[in-house]
Amino acid sequence: MTKNHELFTTMPVGKAVAKLAIPTVVSQIIVILYSLADTFFIGQIGDPNQIAALSITFPIYTLLTAVANLFGIGANSVIAGSLGQNDESTAKKASAFAFWASLGVTLVLSVVLALFTQPILLFFGADRLTLGFTRDYLFWVFVIGGLPTVAGLVLGHLVRSVGKTKEAGLGLTIGGVMNIILDPIFIFIFHMDVAGAAVATMLSNAISMVYFFVVLYRIRKETVLTISPKHFSLELKVS
Repeated sequence: MTKNHELFTTMPVGKAVAKLAIPTVVSQIIVILYSLADTFFIGQIGDPNQIAALSITFPIYTLLTAVANLFGIGANSVIAGSLGQNDESTAKKASAFAFWASLGVTLVLSVVLALFTQPILLFFGADRLTLGFTRDYLFWVFVIGGLPTVAGLVLGHLVRSVGKTKEAGLGLTIGGVMNIILDPIFIFIFHMDVAGAAVATMLSNAISMVYFFVVLYRIRKETVLTISPKHFSLELKVS
């Protein structure tokens, strides 16, 4: 019996919940720190319009987290249940579906935002003073950075689903730390202002995604997780 199966079959419930829940909570806090870091450094510029732009873009950017959680947490539940029943086929299909379906939805949302940026931003409250800043920010973090952001978050959920909670937490932590490091570089040294914060966030999410790809590659022989397209399935019930 592998450690992954042990977590869902023989480990005491309290210990298993703590092993999964605590790193998950910490990871979600780190995700929130991304926005706090951007707001803090942009606040040092002293331009209220750029701060307002971040506030306007926040619910739109949060949509990426919602997509990642929809597929990642859903797959997490299916994988956990499948491992408890020693059903590796379903676990593989769930992980592949979560990864590719989340990227497909994100790609559609990114294209829609790129085509209808102005009316969407006006709907969320942007005006002539903030429209340019909101457009710059969302272009980098959503239109360009949407795919690596969602990919990293979904992979974090998948890695966590097989008990690799430390690796999952470390991946998001790396992204958060890199965002704090890159923000002042792009904002103040490169003088990119709010666009610099967006580029820093996009790069940080990309770094986090690459880390999870490395983790997935390293554990490929000892886990049911896979993002191979051959395991992707649109069946209502997988078995």
